[in-house]
Amino acid sequence: MLSRTLLAFAAALPIVSAVAHAEKAHVHGVAELNVDVDKDTLRIALESPLDSLLGFERAPKGDKELDKVRRLASQLRQADKLFVPTPGAGCKLEKIKLESAVLDPVLLGEAPVAAASPAPAPARAPQPGAKPAHAELDAEFVFRCAQPAALQGLEVKLFDAFPGYRQIRAQVLTVKRQSAATLSPKAKALHW
Repeated sequence: MLSRTLLAFAAALPIVSAVAHAEKAHVHGVAELNVDVDKDTLRIALESPLDSLLGFERAPKGDKELDKVRRLASQLRQADKLFVPTPGAGCKLEKIKLESAVLDPVLLGEAPVAAASPAPAPARAPQPGAKPAHAELDAEFVFRCAQPAALQGLEVKLFDAFPGYRQIRAQVLTVKRQSAATLSPKAKALHW
C-alpha cells in the first residue's frame, strides 16, 4: 500500500513534471534540490551543472582536474556537513549515490561498473557547429532519523562548499505538505 507521501507525490507529479519540463534548463550557478520526508527517512536529490561544482563540465583532463573531481566526491560524501537536518531529529547519513555521464564512477567513489553489464555507450562526437553538451551531476543522499517528529527543516551548506552556486531551487515533500523555495548564499535554510 502506498504511503500518503507517495500518493501526494503521484498526484502532484503531472503538474510538477509539466512545470519542470517547461522550465528545465541547464543554468550555471543554479541547482535543483528535491527533499522528501517519509516517516523516518529524509531523502535529498541534487541535480547540478558540473560547471557549478568543478568549473568545467566534461571529462577531466590532466591531474589537476582529476584531483578536483576527487575533492568534489570527497566533499559530497561528507553530506552530513553539507545538509544539516534539525539537530533534535537525530538524523544520520545512511546512503550516498553520485552519478555523472562524463565522470568515471570510480572517481566519484562509486563501485566500478560490473564487467557482466553492458558497456556504456561511447560519448558521441559533437556535430560541427553544435553547442557543447552540458554535463551534470546527480546525487542522492539518504538520512535515517531517530526522532522524525522533530525534523522540521534543513540547513543547506552547499554555497559554502561550492562558491559556483548562486541559487538552489528546492522542492520539499512531506506527509503534511508540499512546498518550494529558492535558496541563496544569504538564505540557506528550508523549513517545513
